[in-house]
Amino acid sequence: MDPDDLEKRFHDLVQYLLIMDQKKLPIKKLDINKHILKENRGAFPVLMKKAGDALLEVFGIELVQLEDRLKGTYILVNRVDTDTEDLENQDRQTGQEFTPVEWPEEDDAKTGLLMVILSLIFMNGQVMLDSYMWHTLKKLGIDTDFNHEVFGDAKKLITQEFYRQGYVEYTRQQNSDPPVFEFRWGQRAKQEISRKNCLDFVSQLYGREPEKWTSQYQAVLDEGEVVATTSQE
Repeated sequence: MDPDDLEKRFHDLVQYLLIMDQKKLPIKKLDINKHILKENRGAFPVLMKKAGDALLEVFGIELVQLEDRLKGTYILVNRVDTDTEDLENQDRQTGQEFTPVEWPEEDDAKTGLLMVILSLIFMNGQVMLDSYMWHTLKKLGIDTDFNHEVFGDAKKLITQEFYRQGYVEYTRQQNSDPPVFEFRWGQRAKQEISRKNCLDFVSQLYGREPEKWTSQYQAVLDEGEVVATTSQE
């Protein structure tokens, strides 16, 4: 490729990766070749390596290739802790001013629901039947047989949107008749969420010490993570 053309494709690729990640959609090699590289598909490995290095260096975002059913697909994972204190320190060091992100109520609620879903799967031994999932959500005020005031069709949100984004796996058990479906963590969840996050979340929710859930606590320790102690009044 001509150096100028290579540079243009590189910038187009980085922009495409950031846009797709903003939508929380898996980034497919086939789509990159079709929409960005076109007749220059042979440059895919070189440009992806260059784009990955640039994203990590400039934004602290890692380009991760997924496995299993999403082989040939990528996601971007934030490797920088961007809490308020970090941003304030960065402001002082660089002289830049950052405006906090105003999350829409619906998106914020979706994030909360996703955390509940992933925590339920983890606490249930990494796999959960959909019938049990719907039953548990109903006890939490989300009846998937009816439209929810915030989530709308919650069942569609979980089995289609969260699935498409790579946060959950939703598969049918082999040879099940009638069909039985089960949930597992998706590839994006494995990259972005830790078991520690889920155990801390559930412990705070129930006001119990994390070690009370023996198997889950051990799973977190096996990952080499430190579990937060839940303070009780």
